[in-house]
Amino acid sequence: MGKKSGSKALKRTMAPNFWRITKKEKRFVTKPSPGPHSSKLSIPIVVLLRDVLNLTNTYSETKIVIRDGGVIVDGCVRKDYNYSVGLMDVVEIPKLNSIYRLVPSKRLIEPIKISKSEKNIKLCKILGKKSLSKDVFQYSLHDGRNINLTSNEANVGSTMKIEIPSQKVKKILDLKTNNLVVLIGGQNKGKIGKITNISPSSFSRPKMLEIDVNDTKIEVQSKFALVIGENQSELNLIGE
Repeated sequence: MGKKSGSKALKRTMAPNFWRITKKEKRFVTKPSPGPHSSKLSIPIVVLLRDVLNLTNTYSETKIVIRDGGVIVDGCVRKDYNYSVGLMDVVEIPKLNSIYRLVPSKRLIEPIKISKSEKNIKLCKILGKKSLSKDVFQYSLHDGRNINLTSNEANVGSTMKIEIPSQKVKKILDLKTNNLVVLIGGQNKGKIGKITNISPSSFSRPKMLEIDVNDTKIEVQSKFALVIGENQSELNLIGE
């Protein structure tokens, strides 16, 4: 006999705080399905709709909405109610004419309402890069997707502005001084500032960025910064 599949439930006390669920009323909550985002950095769409956005009242009601194709993530219908969404994902509920983007915040991530004009655009941090052939390079992005390009101009740490769901690359935003970043981790997550200095990595120290946030200088690891624009952000990160 094969092994039984793992539990689909998670103890509420173990759930991330940004899920905004009550942790004393019930013992368990839905566990995210394996997906493009880490389970610690994502949220199941059933929890997002019911507990965070308060668009549904019960677990059963939410499952019906999802299974009927009522939720679109990054331009694709998702019918797995445990499907996890994370940083910069776009979640659309057509019947309610509502579109949300999950953006960095003090909590880690939170949904904000966005306009239809922005729903097909996404900013993705480049986490990896490798050569597939003489003229083709594969870029691994923070949301689990891989994009192949004939261009070698993008580097790890920079940001790709892509069209979803087509994955067409619209622009490369380099990790360089004077560009704007939003902090996606660490004690200052959610803050937006301008890069004023970059210290290269060494044997004992990762690449560090000096960021000017409202005339206050802070130092962060480059892995905690997502480039969002040059003179201004390419996307709305505040909400309508």
